[in-house]
Amino acid sequence: ITYDNAGNPIIGGASCVPNNSPSSCQLSTSNRAFAIKLSGTNGAFLSARDLASSWGSSNWIRIMSINPTSDGGFVVAGDIAYSAFDRDGFVAKFDASMNLQWRRIFGTTGSEWLTTAFQTTDGNIVVIGTPFNEIFIAKLNVSNGNIIWQKRYPRTYYDSGNGKYFTWGKPSSDGGIILADEISGGTNRDVLFVKFNSSGGVVCARRIGGPGNDVGIDVVEGANYYYLAGFWNGSDLFYARFNKTDCSLVGSVRYILSSGDESARAIDIRPTSGIPYIAGYTNRPGWTAGNYDGLLAADSGLQDTCYWRSLTPSTNVSVSLSASGSWTDYGNTGINVSNATYSAISVNTNKTIACGLLTPVSNDEKYEDCYISIANNGSFLTIKSKDRQDIKLIIYSSDGKVVYRNEFRNVEGVLNEKIKLNSGIYIVKVNYKKGEIKNKFVIKD
Repeated sequence: ITYDNAGNPIIGGASCVPNNSPSSCQLSTSNRAFAIKLSGTNGAFLSARDLASSWGSSNWIRIMSINPTSDGGFVVAGDIAYSAFDRDGFVAKFDASMNLQWRRIFGTTGSEWLTTAFQTTDGNIVVIGTPFNEIFIAKLNVSNGNIIWQKRYPRTYYDSGNGKYFTWGKPSSDGGIILADEISGGTNRDVLFVKFNSSGGVVCARRIGGPGNDVGIDVVEGANYYYLAGFWNGSDLFYARFNKTDCSLVGSVRYILSSGDESARAIDIRPTSGIPYIAGYTNRPGWTAGNYDGLLAADSGLQDTCYWRSLTPSTNVSVSLSASGSWTDYGNTGINVSNATYSAISVNTNKTIACGLLTPVSNDEKYEDCYISIANNGSFLTIKSKDRQDIKLIIYSSDGKVVYRNEFRNVEGVLNEKIKLNSGIYIVKVNYKKGEIKNKFVIKD
């Protein structure tokens, strides 16, 4: 997401055919990129662009990065399919009216992608890609997309069976670039932090890791240090600080102590306090409804707590990276853009909510899933069951405490249970003869 000069948000992404795919749509059979502008005042739809691939396989184009440009427009980057087994990186520049100004495709005979595109202090565009065995970085002319320079840095990659993770870079205040990535640790993945200068040369690079798989996902510059976040030991959200001069690790690695599976996806620093805020996901029991949910974590870094702990990585070494070769510039081609219209999904806050998603009594009965529901306090929680059965209903608060529990015998048809709870987010669990269902809902005053 980014914003135009008027404060209107612009969202970039891709719509896909899920095909049991994760949120990245990696396993889907079709991806179509979009950019949507909404009103910064009320969220109303303003305009949208549909990006269609005309590059070989016409059903695959994804946006992985969107950032503003000083003219009120924006730049996007991602991947586009030449064939089913060959993807290339693309970058496109739009003006303030969301008109396409230029687009560019880069790649080799293998599969590549661009995860980062942003405007630098000199007004031009930097793009970064981190495919399997290398790091690609280039600077493009903001007016036409022509290459000013490009660098290709080979680096080893360890395949743990989960594929290559998408990683991101950011501009630094001195006109350089910082990057979160990964590198082979021999028998596992290790975190790689890289600082580039304004010409794409490596200033310094640092590898840290432990006995498990550790990957850097996102970076940000703070007042005194560079911060990197990702996952540690395969399942722990973590962040680390690096010296701005030589990329040396500052202090310890900080991670969330959890019995679940967490990872960071983005990190930012609160300017007034210097506290890092990290967005990611978790499936920790008691924190979620049993699936993966979003997670926002903050840490003062001053001491160990019930959640945050410190560790010293077993690997903490400087890394040497040397540029070699270049990607092919396929030119100002490959993408067609058309206008698009999208409708927002609104939630009726006066409806009763239906949980459990049991078989409805009749097909003409419509009800809302709890995980998108917002209800007024005192609403009826509705459970529908076609067959006669016993039902156990438990409601948990967002911190995992039981706030309601009841059992109902021989339920057949519609069960309406009035709920009186404080405003907040809750998890409802319904046990019935065929199993168990969990969902979330929100109570508002």
